[in-house]
Amino acid sequence: QAMSSWLFSSAWRHKLAGILEGYITRESLWDRLVFEDARVRVMGPGAATVRGVIVSDGSLDVELVTPARIALSVPLINSFIHPLVASPVFSSHPQDLQTFPKATSGPDAGIAHVGPPVINLEAKMVGVDDAAIEGGADPVGTLVVRGPTVGKLRGDTEEGPDVWAPTGYTARAQTNGSFKVWVASK
Repeated sequence: QAMSSWLFSSAWRHKLAGILEGYITRESLWDRLVFEDARVRVMGPGAATVRGVIVSDGSLDVELVTPARIALSVPLINSFIHPLVASPVFSSHPQDLQTFPKATSGPDAGIAHVGPPVINLEAKMVGVDDAAIEGGADPVGTLVVRGPTVGKLRGDTEEGPDVWAPTGYTARAQTNGSFKVWVASK
């Protein structure tokens, strides 16, 4: 809808420049002239009341994050949830406006980060290749979690704060403290 405006390319460049500078607003001239009407046409009259978007089901394509922030002009929170945990496992911050290039290879190519682990939950990766880390690569391994929000697996006889629950997912810890998570290949 916004692309049909003759001001779209200028509006897009200005909104993108704002995100790259670290701020997002719905009060700009470009929102009033281009994006506000498009949001109402697509989302209905309640579009003006949206204050943020939380994505928590599946992997979010890294190429969709910045366009969504520009079009919606609200914070986008990407999180990772697991049925064994009563809270999110990882969650990005609403003011995290980092943009990352799309990875061209590997199982996490094109996946947006899900932020750091949430408060009161420990996450670690097992089966990490130490030689690769010493060579400068990011740690990649099988994700396990523990904490008071982590439930007990059916048939699990171990109890206590030192029991790590497997998630069935693989994770990559990035140098900025955020993680990428994907389904482990079998």
